[in-house]
Amino acid sequence: MKNIIYYTLLFSLLLISCDMETVIDLDIPPHEPVLVLNGLLDTDTNARVVISHSVGAFSNTVPSFINNANVLLYKGDQFIDSLLPDMINLIHVHYTDDNYNTGSLPMYYYKSDYIPEKNTTYRVDVGHSDYTSISAETFIPDDMALYNIDTAFNEYNIRLRFTFDDDPNKQNYYRLKLSSSCKWEYEGEKGDEDFNPLCMMSNDPSFGSGGPSGEYAFVGNNITFSDDLFNGQQKTISLDIDICKFDDEFDEKITCDTIIIEFATFGGDTYSYYTSLGDHSEKGELGLFGGEVIPVYSNVENGLGVLISVNAQNIQLKP
Repeated sequence: MKNIIYYTLLFSLLLISCDMETVIDLDIPPHEPVLVLNGLLDTDTNARVVISHSVGAFSNTVPSFINNANVLLYKGDQFIDSLLPDMINLIHVHYTDDNYNTGSLPMYYYKSDYIPEKNTTYRVDVGHSDYTSISAETFIPDDMALYNIDTAFNEYNIRLRFTFDDDPNKQNYYRLKLSSSCKWEYEGEKGDEDFNPLCMMSNDPSFGSGGPSGEYAFVGNNITFSDDLFNGQQKTISLDIDICKFDDEFDEKITCDTIIIEFATFGGDTYSYYTSLGDHSEKGELGLFGGEVIPVYSNVENGLGVLISVNAQNIQLKP
């Protein structure tokens, strides 16, 4: 599961002249912490979320796990279960701040044995005596039938084609994600078997506007797209899967035991989160001379974070 730590973006104004600099101090109000909810509901695993709190941009503290919140799961308006903190299994939430510094925060899940169902709306309510209560809602779509699945292996790459029928009665959102378990051996050295050097490559118009002549429009490990260009139609996806960003001599030393393409469907809230996260990473930071700050989507009322969901299936290419 992916978790995003939210920060309040505050800044001071720096005026620079030829031979002096002037700093104007802004009267910044103190930060009032709010609850932060991050969770991904998946039809393949039990319900679990992370509860933490926000911190101010100039604080020396970091967000930390809250272990005594009251976390309730609802299916529509029907109460399903209380999510309880699992204080045995530590997880690490990785983050990148606005200065591109990376790190991780120790956290724990609030869990339930309940496994979310397809074609269902879920809500998570969180209460705590020290914070304003928060709530978030997400919808898990129905299954998507894939057919005409065809794979071709050659000395250069793997080619995959498959087809599905887009539902004409609603806006639909999809994601393709590539994962592999590979290893490499080069000049007597051996690499980690969890090495993932593969990329998906495609010229599908739903993935982008097109690349330079002779090149793919899209190259990457995952792609999120909507049905804007094929609403209500039969859609065929074509992908090439190959090693990326290595020289030919090194490529020959890479072997992959497992290659999986995950095809996922999700609702508009999840699509908004993934697309805004990508925009924020690419062009959402303030540069030296300013720019447009692109916030990451949040559907948490009275707090921060995001509750999203996915209904996924795997296309096993290897073994």
